[in-house]
Amino acid sequence: MWKVLISFLLLQQFSVFATEIHKNRFQKKFPYALLTNDFGVLEEEDLKINSCLATPAPFSNEHSSYSYWQCFEVKQSKMVCEGKKYDPDSKARASLLVFSAIRDGETHEFISRRTMPRTSCELYQKNWEKLTKNEKYVCMSGSDYLREIKKKKIVWNWIFNRYKTKKGCDSYFEGECSLKYQISHNRCEKKKYP
Repeated sequence: MWKVLISFLLLQQFSVFATEIHKNRFQKKFPYALLTNDFGVLEEEDLKINSCLATPAPFSNEHSSYSYWQCFEVKQSKMVCEGKKYDPDSKARASLLVFSAIRDGETHEFISRRTMPRTSCELYQKNWEKLTKNEKYVCMSGSDYLREIKKKKIVWNWIFNRYKTKKGCDSYFEGECSLKYQISHNRCEKKKYP
């Protein structure tokens, strides 16, 4: 019995050690880009894109235009199209795209920059369902965060940039999932990211 217990404890310690190694694999090149473990979802290119779009900065309680990646369990995450009022300017029903996730008892909401036609929001929903189906983790990139207390619980509001699972990436702006696209549109220095 004691051999089984020791084997279990060793396996558990190895699992924690492997997680820490994985969590820190980008730490040297991108010390500010990742707030959590990425669970093997992200690639170096994903973190490079964030440093193309804004100057990297340590995470603090102040707002930042720099986008930070953080990962959540898919079962603790959802994507909704909030609202469906008629917008006379776009002559369509408009919704706000909201990704919501819970980690360590805190809610993180990644919100689109502006409303969009409901049909566009529903396309994001279909893509979300496709990319998260049978996946364990989803990673979100967001900026301009705000921490609030709502009903005695911590809620973080982020501006949504993109999300990724092992199946693929989806973004608010065209090409935001591709370093090659960012370079070709002069958002990144080619010399800096060959």
